[in-house]
Amino acid sequence: MSRENNFYIGWINNIPIKFKSEYGLVMMFSSISFYPVKASLKLYLIKGDEKIEINSIKSLEDKVLIDNEEAALDFVRLFTKPELHVFFDLYAIEIFKKGENPFEPYGSVDEDFYLKYNLRPAKVYKSNGNFIVERFLMFYPDDEGIIPKRIALVKEYVYPNGKYENEILNEIYDPIINEIKTPVD
Repeated sequence: MSRENNFYIGWINNIPIKFKSEYGLVMMFSSISFYPVKASLKLYLIKGDEKIEINSIKSLEDKVLIDNEEAALDFVRLFTKPELHVFFDLYAIEIFKKGENPFEPYGSVDEDFYLKYNLRPAKVYKSNGNFIVERFLMFYPDDEGIIPKRIALVKEYVYPNGKYENEILNEIYDPIINEIKTPVD
């Protein structure tokens, strides 16, 4: 790990996203401030001397190549990865059944809850040259803390150039949702 202008630099490895150019994804940690988290962390795409800050989903548009269903799912999961969620404006994590979650304990629900609300794993399909991902996400309060925790079935539209849109199909409110661990708890 190296240091640059009061930031520690750590390369993020094993991100299965295809970039249009030879970019590397790097996270910078501030050596000055740790709260709020977003103020102390920065995410960049770096290629040579070029450095592009990634601070929203839109900032990845035209920098990635989404060419199959697996790439589309990897792309949307980037926004909800517990260690990277603060860089994107979605404030959500994917819901998984306990024991099947690659991000344990975040977003894990027990089997009874999973069955009660007919939750299911992410589904991806191609439509008109684009990709549609349907998955259950748990939205949690943003920086203002106004939005209550809720689970929603979300249809995510992913275009080959990284353009992203979403639509909420169904929402679930249940007191148990408040017990589901998120990266900000």
